[in-house]
Amino acid sequence: MIIHDARGGQLLRVGDPGQGVHLLFSMPERPYGNDPVLDITVRAKGAWVDLSEMVRTLDGDGLVEFFSSLADASVSWSEPPTWQSSEEQLKISAQRSDGCIILTWGVRRRVAESESAWYFETVTSHTGERAMREFAQAFHALFGEMSGAVA
Repeated sequence: MIIHDARGGQLLRVGDPGQGVHLLFSMPERPYGNDPVLDITVRAKGAWVDLSEMVRTLDGDGLVEFFSSLADASVSWSEPPTWQSSEEQLKISAQRSDGCIILTWGVRRRVAESESAWYFETVTSHTGERAMREFAQAFHALFGEMSGAVA
């Protein structure tokens, strides 16, 4: 999941580059020093799409905990669990289906009235709770590089 980019930085990859669309999450940055704002760029890449958007969170907005909660097979979901970044640029929802966890990733660009906004959505399928634990660990590692990040 964690890969290195051409400049030596770390990226978290979700999905297989050879199979449809995959997502790349960059190393987070703290634009305001020790402030809890944590920005992470997400890029959706595939044969027919290549877009990126900066996602603003407050110390990750509980993303690690979201994936940890999906890893608990004993918890039943009456509604699909959903996570959303504090400024709504990224939304993730989960569903269980035949031993898999299906994640729907929605990326939104909100801009000024004079500019165009867009929304992109893709789906990835993962084999069970183990994959969710791996996501939690990978995001924890990615956010762990940031001092003060909540994990």
